[in-house]
Amino acid sequence: MEQNLPEDAWLLRAPRLNANDDSVTLTRWLAADGASVAAGQPIAEIETEKATAELAAAIGGTLLHAAAAGATVPIGAPLGVVAATRAAAEEMRQMHARAHAAAGERARSSATAKAQALAAARGVDLGDVRASGATIKEQDVARHLAEHGAGAGLTDDARLVLVGDASAHRLRVARDLRRAAQAGVFTTLAYRLDLRGPERMIAAELAHGRTLSLPAVLLWGLGRTLPAFPALLSVVERGRIFRYRDVDVAFAARSPAGELHAPVVRCVDRRQPDEIARECARLTKAAMRGKLDARDVGGACFTVSVIATPGVESFVALPPPLHGAILALGATRQEIALTAAGPVARPVATATVTYDHTLCDGVTIAEFCAALDRTLNTGPA
Repeated sequence: MEQNLPEDAWLLRAPRLNANDDSVTLTRWLAADGASVAAGQPIAEIETEKATAELAAAIGGTLLHAAAAGATVPIGAPLGVVAATRAAAEEMRQMHARAHAAAGERARSSATAKAQALAAARGVDLGDVRASGATIKEQDVARHLAEHGAGAGLTDDARLVLVGDASAHRLRVARDLRRAAQAGVFTTLAYRLDLRGPERMIAAELAHGRTLSLPAVLLWGLGRTLPAFPALLSVVERGRIFRYRDVDVAFAARSPAGELHAPVVRCVDRRQPDEIARECARLTKAAMRGKLDARDVGGACFTVSVIATPGVESFVALPPPLHGAILALGATRQEIALTAAGPVARPVATATVTYDHTLCDGVTIAEFCAALDRTLNTGPA
């Protein structure tokens, strides 16, 4: 129980799911404001850059929201309160609102003039800004804006019509991609992959009554190729290079609502194609239903994105945070090759690898793509 609270009251605070989190996004409430909830009942869903989790009530009573769905909330900040009666819950909510207002006032009084001016111009509450020192400086406000995308304001351009608010998920994805782009020096190399080997693997599995998708084959191939290219298992963070211990590879999955998710297949270097296919199917179904949990996301060293729409020759994927590279594969197409027996059509697709030039150069990426091509066309032992 929280200190200074009655025994029949409970304060839901934003939890720290990962060691590096300083905030969480409250994606949605699972119980309405003012609803009666039972102990152990899921009442809220939160997201960080690595995980999604449901939060359950510790006690039964009346739930009052202290933060709106879609809000980005600092770790430890109140999300909601549960008390035996609505009046008691409202008193708790007001008490913490006053405490937050007092903290904001203290922050404003300790902020520099430039920080106050930037916060006022961009609509930022200084109480939400994390100071890098004894006072809040202009760069602290700028960092808060970069991390949370706050203070964009409304446009007065009469040519634009307001459609609605961006979802919390889309805002989080945009924030993460912005942070990743700022962390590395990324460039892209395109390579034509020969897909005759993958098509043979898929046909062989189908002959045994099993389904094998091209993304699953790619993940299998990456599991056999990535260990030979340690630069692609690495990431630059605060001027230091770190390397992932495990070859955990994420793949892009799109929900019916158009939201992108990146579920992770763990240890692809130790799995066979049929195992990877089953795990991909499970994770894809969970992503479609919005049921991915913390074990299904985060911690990947590499990501694959496939757009199989006919006519899509290639595209460039954006690497997520703490990634040194990402591979994007366009649609399969038939290419005519001249052989001794005459012209022969063969399936190919253009792969683009977007990589951090801090870790490796284009020659290394070309060698990686050639090695992946050989692995895919050699097939399982």
